[in-house]
Amino acid sequence: MTHSAIAIPPSSAFWDEAARALLERVPEGRTSRDLSSLRVLVPTYAHAHLLKAALARLLKDSFIPPAAGTLSGWLAFLPPDGVRVASASERLMSLYAALREQGWLKKLFSARRNTDLLPLAEILLMLSDELTQAMLPSLQATPNFADRRWQAALQTLTPAARSLLSDETQLVWSIWKSQLDASDALAVRYQRMLQLAQQATQPLLWISPVDADPMERAFLDTYAAHQPVMTIGLDWRAQTLPAAYAAAWPEILDMPNVGSHPAPATNLRLYAARTLEDEATIGAQTILDWLQAGRQRIAIVAQDRVVARRMRALLERAQVTVADETGWKLSTTRAASALVAWFELIASRADTVTLLDFLKSPFVFAGMADKAERVIATETALRRANVAGDWNAVIDALQAAPAAYDMLTLLAEQAKAFGGRKSLCDWIAISGRIFDAIGMREPLVADAAGRQILQLLQSIAQECGDVDHEFSLAEWRAFISLQLESTAFVQQHDDQRVVMLPLNGARLRSFDAVLLVGADAAHLPSQPAETLFFAN
Repeated sequence: MTHSAIAIPPSSAFWDEAARALLERVPEGRTSRDLSSLRVLVPTYAHAHLLKAALARLLKDSFIPPAAGTLSGWLAFLPPDGVRVASASERLMSLYAALREQGWLKKLFSARRNTDLLPLAEILLMLSDELTQAMLPSLQATPNFADRRWQAALQTLTPAARSLLSDETQLVWSIWKSQLDASDALAVRYQRMLQLAQQATQPLLWISPVDADPMERAFLDTYAAHQPVMTIGLDWRAQTLPAAYAAAWPEILDMPNVGSHPAPATNLRLYAARTLEDEATIGAQTILDWLQAGRQRIAIVAQDRVVARRMRALLERAQVTVADETGWKLSTTRAASALVAWFELIASRADTVTLLDFLKSPFVFAGMADKAERVIATETALRRANVAGDWNAVIDALQAAPAAYDMLTLLAEQAKAFGGRKSLCDWIAISGRIFDAIGMREPLVADAAGRQILQLLQSIAQECGDVDHEFSLAEWRAFISLQLESTAFVQQHDDQRVVMLPLNGARLRSFDAVLLVGADAAHLPSQPAETLFFAN
């Protein structure tokens, strides 16, 4: 079968050109209005809508669209194959439980506590997944490929560098080989990708702004052996781009050949902000001006998240909703702060400041009619008795305030359950009982971020039933903090006139206007995050 490729210059006309390319490849015996025999894979579902809109513009009448979606979405329709896949939480805590038993690891990475190894376990799994994605197709084709590649990579280092990195590299390599088994999520995904390709019954159109990774290339090659495949990407040759942009970024071009004095871009405006507040204020006012001018599709590319957050607040004050596609870390939400405050309260043994902050949370004792009076009575009694902390001292100071005494006695009883070592499922069960006992569950259910936290805990409980290791409160707390930090909270908005997205989220999309926040040396281009423990 054929495997052809088309490159289209990046512009607002991209999807129209892609739609024309698709229509030119309608199978014989089909009309251009019946595209149901074609399969189209795009990066996100938003791109599928853009393709269908372009087809509607070209055909100017009703038509049957192709089956368009993402590769992950298509894989989800495959029937279960009975293969058990280890979840991310299960892999993380199982690996951490093994690492904490290795005293030499703590010494190598200067870990003072066991919990210091939890981020290390997370990074080792991330590196393992990168190796799997890059090498699994070749490894399955040639079993000793990985070892040959590994030795060749080591030979490129100087003896001094090899000696310096030997422990780190050997650790990464050993962990990767131990993770690469039948339950590895990426290995299972790769096998399901090949299964889809081998069962191909429709011509495939693959659209992506970036080159396919090794797994995707193997999928496309296998698919092409059964059905025609056409890939559509971006054309980065100098002659296809506006001269000003080609001159600004010659390093991205396939064929650098730019005149020495290109004409400036006429639709580009730069503003040199003096302060973060200045940048946020001008950005918000610019968005308001664009809306007033009738622009209905506006993008905020948030390279600087601090400024973007402030600008979003200013826009919401002006009653302009920002649909955030990037999402904020779940750890930054009020619901997450209530959970973290509970952990802090237990760890500090009822430190007075921590206790009062926790009691004032809207998620704590939310259904208590006289909560405000009880909190005031608690604070007054503790200040008067000069209590710094400790559950017994706190309760003793409240003898003259019965309602507050009962409230704090309940908290102290619940805190006792958070001792010793327990499995992940036990920690989640205890946390659930706490939510019910102190009235946290209902306000969490009523809050969008709170619902996501409850769903996160439920997912961990379902995924980690086979993790039989036990963990201390400090380890459970560190694990939950990692989950909250790595999970994005995205609010759903009906108003999509103004969207906030990351730079890579703007690929293959066009807008009436785009505001790039943080177009400076510190934020553009995006800097790769430093990998803890290891050198990049």
